[in-house]
Amino acid sequence: MKKLMVMFVYNEPALFVGDYLVIADLHIGISREMAKAGVSLPSQIAGLSAKLNGLKKQTNTKNLLVAGDFKHSIPWISYAEQREVPEILRRLDFEKIIITKGNHDGRIETLIDDNERIMVRKSFSVDDYIFTHGHRNIATNKGTIVIGHNHPGIKFRDRFGAIYVEPAWILGKVELEKTHDLIIMPAFNELSGKGPVNETKQFMGPIARHIRDARAVLLDGTDLGPIRDLAMK
Repeated sequence: MKKLMVMFVYNEPALFVGDYLVIADLHIGISREMAKAGVSLPSQIAGLSAKLNGLKKQTNTKNLLVAGDFKHSIPWISYAEQREVPEILRRLDFEKIIITKGNHDGRIETLIDDNERIMVRKSFSVDDYIFTHGHRNIATNKGTIVIGHNHPGIKFRDRFGAIYVEPAWILGKVELEKTHDLIIMPAFNELSGKGPVNETKQFMGPIARHIRDARAVLLDGTDLGPIRDLAMK
């Protein structure tokens, strides 16, 4: 049987494989948490759900797979999440929604009514790919591991001295029970921040911290090459 191919969505922090659109780090509820810190933002539910439903049509997929951190608060469920998690799940036009539980997803099961359409798992496999959040280790014989958790980005400095961080895919290898390809996904929610890996040269979690031959690819497909060779651009 021919292996399915992962396809990266141009200029978006999303990929698809088979019938599954895949994102990571949605962080529902973060805008309300930011409001407590004095940054007033509207709810993101309408915009995020419309964007995801649009990506579903664009990629001709049927199901949504979220590689962890569907919600934001740790370790509790915030008042905003009690309202917004069920609301966005109702708005999402997917046959199935799979959430691989992240470190921000404590007790998320209590917010899910539709247990037939929505599943919460530690990891989820599609063909030769396994998807998990990345905050804990896994045992697998799949060829490719796909995680989130790190919110990777590349820090740039323009000719006027302005500094900004662009989201990026990180591609490399990792040794577990065997050698696996590793894909670290950029965060889907822009408000959740980006870690400049060309500055820190470090990754979080028991899987990502062992990455080797890591290279960065921007959302438009620009391959920046090995991270070890990247100073701040």
